[in-house]
Amino acid sequence: MHSLKLTALSLLLVASAAAQADPAAFERAQKDIERKESRELQKVDQAQEQERIKLRARERDELAKIQRDINTTAMTSTAAVAATGTMTAVNTAKFADYKLAQDELSNLLHNQLEPEMDGRFNRDRKAINRKYALERAKLEAQQIPDGEDAAKQRTQAVKLADLAAKFQEQLDNVDLEQEAEAAKLRFSHTTKINAAERDLAALVAKHVMEQAGKNAAAMYNPSTDPDFNRLTAVRDDAKNALQTALDELRAKFDVRRTDINNALDDEKAKITGG
Repeated sequence: MHSLKLTALSLLLVASAAAQADPAAFERAQKDIERKESRELQKVDQAQEQERIKLRARERDELAKIQRDINTTAMTSTAAVAATGTMTAVNTAKFADYKLAQDELSNLLHNQLEPEMDGRFNRDRKAINRKYALERAKLEAQQIPDGEDAAKQRTQAVKLADLAAKFQEQLDNVDLEQEAEAAKLRFSHTTKINAAERDLAALVAKHVMEQAGKNAAAMYNPSTDPDFNRLTAVRDDAKNALQTALDELRAKFDVRRTDINNALDDEKAKITGG
């Protein structure tokens, strides 16, 4: 997400094709690096897909259980309505609880289990990317044409490549840490949002059932209900709190990235003398 730009290294590695000792060999070496990187990344992708299959199976199983409970409650409610002749026999709070269960299952999967899984595999991907970025940089360093300072330039290019890999790892770790913390924030705040949505759904359903069979003028109007407005405010405050927390988290990690990039510039200057 935040890749280092090896400006100094790129300037050092400018060389014409004519000056290269063996352009064909260089091209073969580049393709070999690309092939190895691609195959390692494929293995990571395949392993992640196997884990994702397990999560999808778990989701289907949990949703099926909730749906069976909904069906059972619906049949019980239908029988109660038939026996009493009134819609108020419907257990609207129970149905609202089922909505919360579905929402929280989605929250668990998308804001906890999937991010945890993605974090593990993204760490592997980033390590592979760094490994082969370093190989490419060192290969390019070898292409610096012979000249009075060629050996010095090649040595400097390799040092810059090693330095870039070192600091890229720091930036990669910051990215992964931020993603993990953001997922935790989304999980905890979404639970509060889901609870507020559940309470709103239960409130509306209760009043709708109470007004069933009455004339249109008596139909429930949520906008005039203080309880509905209060619960809406609770939900909106929870959403706003989540966005604020994510913004604050982003700002905190941006400071850390700035510190890392500044340290990189200082280390580059020691190598290049600039």
